[in-house]
Amino acid sequence: MTTKAESTPFQATLNQFHGQPPLGATLGDSGCTFAVSSAHASAIWLCLFDETGDETGRFPLDQRVGNLWFTVLQDIKAGQHYGYRVEGPNPGLPGACFNPDKLLIDPYARALSGTLEWDNRLYWTGHYANEDSAAVVPKSVVTDQHFDWQGVEKPRHSALNRVIYELHVKGFTQCHPDVPASLRGTYLGLCHPAVIDYLRSLHVTTLQLMPCMAFMTEGRLKEMGLSNYWGYNPVNFFAPDWRYAVADPVSEFKTMVRTLHQAGFEVILDVVYNHTAEGDLEGGMFSFKGFDSLHYYRYTPDRRQLLNYSGCGNSLRVEYPDVLQLVMDSLRYWLQDMQLDGFRFDLAASLGREEMFHGAIQFNPQARFFAAVCQDPVLRNAILVAEPWDVGENGYQMGAFPPNWIEINDRFRDGVRAFWRGDRVGVAEFATRLMGSRDIFSKSIRPMIASVNHVTCHDGFTLEDLVSYRRRHNESNGEEGRDGHGHNLSCNHGEEGPTDDPEVLAKRLQHKRNLMGTLILARGTPHVLAGDERGRTQHGNNNAYCHDNETSWVDWSPLTPYQEEFFAFTTEVLRLRKLYGSINHLFLADETFFGIHEIHRVTWMSKDGLAMSHSQWHNLEQKFVALTLEPSPDSQEPRHHWLVLVNGSAEDVHFRMPEEWLGAAWGCVLNSSGVCPVGVMDEQGMLVKALSMCLWHAGAPL
Repeated sequence: MTTKAESTPFQATLNQFHGQPPLGATLGDSGCTFAVSSAHASAIWLCLFDETGDETGRFPLDQRVGNLWFTVLQDIKAGQHYGYRVEGPNPGLPGACFNPDKLLIDPYARALSGTLEWDNRLYWTGHYANEDSAAVVPKSVVTDQHFDWQGVEKPRHSALNRVIYELHVKGFTQCHPDVPASLRGTYLGLCHPAVIDYLRSLHVTTLQLMPCMAFMTEGRLKEMGLSNYWGYNPVNFFAPDWRYAVADPVSEFKTMVRTLHQAGFEVILDVVYNHTAEGDLEGGMFSFKGFDSLHYYRYTPDRRQLLNYSGCGNSLRVEYPDVLQLVMDSLRYWLQDMQLDGFRFDLAASLGREEMFHGAIQFNPQARFFAAVCQDPVLRNAILVAEPWDVGENGYQMGAFPPNWIEINDRFRDGVRAFWRGDRVGVAEFATRLMGSRDIFSKSIRPMIASVNHVTCHDGFTLEDLVSYRRRHNESNGEEGRDGHGHNLSCNHGEEGPTDDPEVLAKRLQHKRNLMGTLILARGTPHVLAGDERGRTQHGNNNAYCHDNETSWVDWSPLTPYQEEFFAFTTEVLRLRKLYGSINHLFLADETFFGIHEIHRVTWMSKDGLAMSHSQWHNLEQKFVALTLEPSPDSQEPRHHWLVLVNGSAEDVHFRMPEEWLGAAWGCVLNSSGVCPVGVMDEQGMLVKALSMCLWHAGAPL
């Protein structure tokens, strides 16, 4: 025990912070304050370590205000490694979990000394209860948060024009030939000039990074030689994960954000506040559970088990004041210190669960968490994306989130997939999804961007696999192919998996164009999965969460002609959206969220150029619809007149142009069946190929 310790008097500490000291390890002129929260502990010890992992000092947190335990030590510098040991009351409280043989990570640690790998010594009960875990738990690290942002400010993209591009920090660059080998798969690799040039070529605005907070691979996966590649198993809510770092995760993450901002990209992070990696009540103990399990987690009424709305063994008790503060402090840290632009919340319905009548834990649209975010001047203007469900009772809550949130829309995904697969889905469902799913997101209290539209995301088939496989092929996951979603609405166009058949490839290409074209043109916030534009495949695996290998990494090999055609189509439709906006810019008479008076004209027509009838809307065999979009006559904007033609049938359709439009100079600017035709094709009207869509324009020159 070689570290010098000199405790600052209690009153002096309170005076220094004008009240309670902040949680975590805070460097100051009078020393370093170490503070943690626990309602039921009987004693808490701070353990200091050198960089080899040897303990050099142990000190009690001898000062307390309510649930806040703290002490101040002199001669502590940035880079100091530390951890905690916590003792519980004797006799113990029902359901309480305390074991001082287990070293604990500071819940507010801004950095860790390494990654946490599963080891049986993390068990806090049973055979390993008395095994000291210090050798296998990464140490918390005292940090100096200074960083030179070089005056780079956050980009400000209009929500109406936002396009989200979801990627995995490692998987995106692990195979990139133009990124130096030492930087592939890292934060610094993602902001390499070659990567930025590629991202710019896509015309996307917002990068959504899969989880980067410190996480752990489950013991079950480790035993099978697999890993938690996706990262939805958090260990800490502040520290960026070491797996994607070269030497310093904190400064390298900040460098990545600064460089991406400089290039014009917003950066949002996929965050997991619904559970932690500590598992169920008998699982591991390395942080929250050891400080105060009753404090952090939800329990069954008899306190014998943890409630599990995540499917991962536990659920955070977010409405409890100290836990709510933890989540809010974490969010502000990533927005302010790490300069992120927003978040995608995994299983966000769990964050809105509260104890309601008769002790039931139910989703509450006015939950404390939502209220806290709404009133917070830092958080309320951030990009807030909800995955609007969890796995608990009444967990599906799409459409129920506050107005400043946008929500992942699986109804869009399934409706668009089914329509273009040729299922018995009429145009009413398709048109509803195209126009922003207003049956779900109220026209009066939600903006037109509320629906996060997607046809693929990390969880499920890639776009190439969606049109190449009839069923999932997840045997390599070690669960005998039973895991992953079974209702994929996919098809293989005659052959399962890879093929050289030109007819099959042509059908797959057109199918992908239909899906991507619909996604980018639709009202809402489009979400594109990284690599889809390049034809990335996971070989039919629709749940590749455990594969940190070529199955999940983006393939940067030269594109084949088949891949090149789709890449060109994707970049073109994104370019058109960037240049001329989208139907998000339509303001309709029956929408009152925005007080706009320049109402646009929207007309739906059948193939004869007449307004769709009631019977046609409700006919599931009706597969053709035409949509025309015009600004209001008194609009000051250029008079762009757009025509969207959608043919989901197996036969070509001639659309008869209404006479009032025959004199306009129409040009096709996008066609999912191939090269754009020029003008009106023949005397019968515009030819729309089977299973295709096209976009026409007249009016102001493009």
